[in-house]
Amino acid sequence: MRNILTRTLVLRLAIICVSGLMAVPTAAQESAPPSKIHVIPQPRELLTSQVEFHISSATTVSLADPGSEDDRFAAQDFIDDVKETAGILLRIGRARKQSILIGRIDQAAVQAALKRVAMSAAADLDSEGYLLSVSASEVVVAGKTAIGVFYGLQTLKQLVRGEAGMTFIQGVKITDWPAMRWRGVSDDISRGPVPTVAYIKRQLRTESMFKLNMHSFYMEHTFGSESQPLIGPAGGSLTADEIRELVAYAHRYHIELVPEEQTFGHLHKALRLEKYAELAETPYGDVLSPQQEGSYKLIADWYRELNELFPGKFFHIGADETFELGQGRSREAAEARGVGSIYFEHLNRVRDVLKPYNRRLMFWGDIALNHPDLIGNIPKDMIVMNWQYGPRDDYTAVIKPFKEAGLDQFVCPGTQTWNQIFPNLEAATRNIPNFVRDGQRAGALGMMNTTWDDDGESLFEMAWYPIVLGAAASWQDRAVDVPRFDGDFDWAFFRSEGNELTKIIRALGGVSTQLGGGPTDDPFWRDPFTTTFLTQARNNADRIRQMRLSVENAQESLLKNQKSARRNRSMLPAILFAAQRFDHLGRRMQVVIKFSDQYWDAYLNLGARDKARKLRYYYSAVYNNLREMAEELALLKESYRTQWLAENRSYWLESVLARYDQAMAMWLAKSRATDEALRRYNATSTLPSPEEFGLGPRPTPVSR
Repeated sequence: MRNILTRTLVLRLAIICVSGLMAVPTAAQESAPPSKIHVIPQPRELLTSQVEFHISSATTVSLADPGSEDDRFAAQDFIDDVKETAGILLRIGRARKQSILIGRIDQAAVQAALKRVAMSAAADLDSEGYLLSVSASEVVVAGKTAIGVFYGLQTLKQLVRGEAGMTFIQGVKITDWPAMRWRGVSDDISRGPVPTVAYIKRQLRTESMFKLNMHSFYMEHTFGSESQPLIGPAGGSLTADEIRELVAYAHRYHIELVPEEQTFGHLHKALRLEKYAELAETPYGDVLSPQQEGSYKLIADWYRELNELFPGKFFHIGADETFELGQGRSREAAEARGVGSIYFEHLNRVRDVLKPYNRRLMFWGDIALNHPDLIGNIPKDMIVMNWQYGPRDDYTAVIKPFKEAGLDQFVCPGTQTWNQIFPNLEAATRNIPNFVRDGQRAGALGMMNTTWDDDGESLFEMAWYPIVLGAAASWQDRAVDVPRFDGDFDWAFFRSEGNELTKIIRALGGVSTQLGGGPTDDPFWRDPFTTTFLTQARNNADRIRQMRLSVENAQESLLKNQKSARRNRSMLPAILFAAQRFDHLGRRMQVVIKFSDQYWDAYLNLGARDKARKLRYYYSAVYNNLREMAEELALLKESYRTQWLAENRSYWLESVLARYDQAMAMWLAKSRATDEALRRYNATSTLPSPEEFGLGPRPTPVSR
């Protein structure tokens, strides 16, 4: 405890010293926040002062309306955070000399408190907006609604510094409200990982801390429908009871849950069943046929149940990537009227089926962009979910067609988690801020940041950096300054001083680019004993070495700094696991290069038995490079199992673990084959050709 108090005292003295160098601040001087204030998202208006509000166990959180359950919940949420991160237990009670007052702007006690600090609500402060004042004697958090109060307290959490008896709140005046009405996350729960109810609650709590207010479940077959029970896998679907529990939970955190049940493409897991095969555009395919009446009955059944379970404003009907459309049952109609016409006819038919529920219907905009001449036919009450994942400096060209058609749209960037060992943050830090910025300029209704599990093995816990980046981009009324965001992330997310954890995240997030771009999962699982793999490994030998140094430095830094995190610690094991996988990927490339070089050297010099003896390092019982690769995979497998079960149900897990088993077996089989090859060499002085042995063409130059 003495060390904690000493560190906190040093921090406070540093802040006081910096402040002491400044004259009494004018409004102009106060307009730029000092470097010691780390808040995500950045508030719209932020004035700082030299004062501190000191917190002790005697400090009370006072409700202007003690009968408000919403404010009581928000206050307790704040109290719980202070206890976890600062070790101070606050209580809800009457206002005292040192108190934190929360309530609505129009309540008398709040108005009086705001008057004391010369604050008033801006004319355009909306229902999610809040005022926040921290002086030496009082903290005031005021919102136009319960949502504003809640969001004001989320900002206040990040202003609490120090620990135990040295805890204080930084002096500020903040007026804040969001730039975009809807700020969401779409989580793919259909391509492998299906999160537990407990983990979804973690997602919702954490998203709300950064003022996200929408969470969408992307479902192809993982809705536990009672009317269509064959489709949802047992143990791998959201059930009605779970959804009711989550809806109630999300409501407390002011998050709207949006069901996305596909209604067109991506339905193979249903259409593979014989009962539903006749509804497929092509046999046992991916796309629901618009030519079959049964297609609309299936959609009606699903959404009748979803309407009862999700009480919000929106349905997301999916309808992206309908690649098979026009190739099967609808071929004749498509030849007569065009694939685009068939697509939009289906969209309108689904709209008619769901019209009784009086929801705004969302649909993915990729197919519409392929048929710009038909965009004007989209009903104006539908919302285009405009997804674009490529990193660009400007997204105006893909936003403009929908804006000119008078359609509401969400901009939908991506976390760049899919097919990656760790998110490609070089892409995400261009895609997310720039797309959301251009969406704001065009008047987009909202942002939905997307995660996908194309490889079936993604861990959501690795996605928090781009998730929070999307929260900042959609709340702030100006483009995100990524270097500043990085400077704030350690404190805002982990409650850790400095930026060491963010440096680690950014280092791992740059590996894809470091290796030349593209997915990193694929080379991890690819058979290394092929010409393609060996060629890629040889061509990138220098990059591989630099990558391994980078990720090992990241591992070392994480091990040294992980105890500094006082919040969201569950992300740290996932980061460490990603670093270990990257290091193993580099190792396997280096091992096969060396194995190929030494095998070729022995093969080209069959009379030199000392060269052949070097191959014992690939089969020996004492030391064996190939078996060592299998041993590393065994450790990674167990780590992955732990990470998976911390987030997800056991459904699908074994199919991913089987990849580890297969990879281990491959290395061990090659070790046994090497042993057999050397036994043959001892008897015949010959070796199988390197190409036959999976060690590629002759390297140039050959290692001597």
